Amino acid sequence: MYRIIDSKDVANQPKNVGKLRGIALNYSASHLVNFDVIRDMILNREPDHMVAVHTENTIKRKRKLGDVVSIITEPEDKKYMVSFFKRRRLNDSNSVPFGYV
Repeated sequence: MYRIIDSKDVANQPKNVGKLRGIALNYSASHLVNFDVIRDMILNREPDHMVAVHTENTIKRKRKLGDVVSIITEPEDKKYMVSFFKRRRLNDSNSVPFGYV
């Protein structure tokens, strides 16, 4: 699911942040995950095809023993792939929910 999140940056100027299944669509990620790539993944039905998106600096919270939380910056790799966990695909490239007759 693609969504646009309205947020404020440091100078209180509004900005739009696009996210697609947990991947922030910045300049480099939008070249890897875009409409053409997703369309080809769906229409060509390649089950093992995935796109890896690497982010240099991601801010994360790590919980240590007890309730101590530390904030760290580290690189992150995310994988995008098409999944049909709640639907099944028909031969004519349509999809229907499980149990549909």
